[in-house]
Amino acid sequence: MDIALSGIIILILVLPGISFAKGFYSGEFSNQYTTSDFYNLLVNTVFPSLILYLLSYPIVYFFFNYDFRFDILLGLVSSNDDIIKLAITDVEKNKIAIIFYQILLNTSAYLIGNKLKKYVLSKSFDTSYDILKYKNIWHYIITARLLNFEKNSHILQNDTVEDVDYTYVDALVNVNDKTFIYKGVLVDYQLAKDGGLDLLIVTNAQRKLISDPSGSYKDIKGNYIILKYSDLINLNLTFIQLDETFDNSGNLISVVARTIQ
Repeated sequence: MDIALSGIIILILVLPGISFAKGFYSGEFSNQYTTSDFYNLLVNTVFPSLILYLLSYPIVYFFFNYDFRFDILLGLVSSNDDIIKLAITDVEKNKIAIIFYQILLNTSAYLIGNKLKKYVLSKSFDTSYDILKYKNIWHYIITARLLNFEKNSHILQNDTVEDVDYTYVDALVNVNDKTFIYKGVLVDYQLAKDGGLDLLIVTNAQRKLISDPSGSYKDIKGNYIILKYSDLINLNLTFIQLDETFDNSGNLISVVARTIQ
């Protein structure tokens, strides 16, 4: 049996799991989508594929009157020439239905994975159960969700992580052999290929030379400034909540920024 064909068949069988993992590890967790760990690969692709095939089979059979025969698909990787010919004939006969089924199944798998990710994050299951914890440590640090872990539960006495409106950054940065303190509101970040922090994107930024402690901060023109993590010497994050005050008519009177505690 042709090894390339066997590889294609195996890929088709695990493709729903790959699509599911792509949805579950999308966005800020996309670096975790690719892994060389066999156990994680097995859990992230084979098990979801098996579950999705089992769930979709009754729907396809009863609503579309199509019997998706796994024995025919597996027959393509057989060493028996008669079984291979039978399998190829059946695939050729039902190729439109098979293609449609795979497109529908894999699209659904991605959407299910993405919805499950959002649900896990909204309920903070990833900070309660180690098996659901994402490997992007910077997500937990920058969003303050690190404080949701049981070992850090004592840090916040009066507030919760949900009270955080934005993250304020104080960064010690080396620029052309000079050291500056940059400060501003963190709006986004980017990870490097190895999963480490690569860039910080900051708005309303200011800076001053650390060698001039009496000097004042100077505004940095522009909407955003990009700080390279490789240039950072130190990084301080402050989690801020905006306390809003309204009058009796519901009009906003004032907004006060305070550090969550």
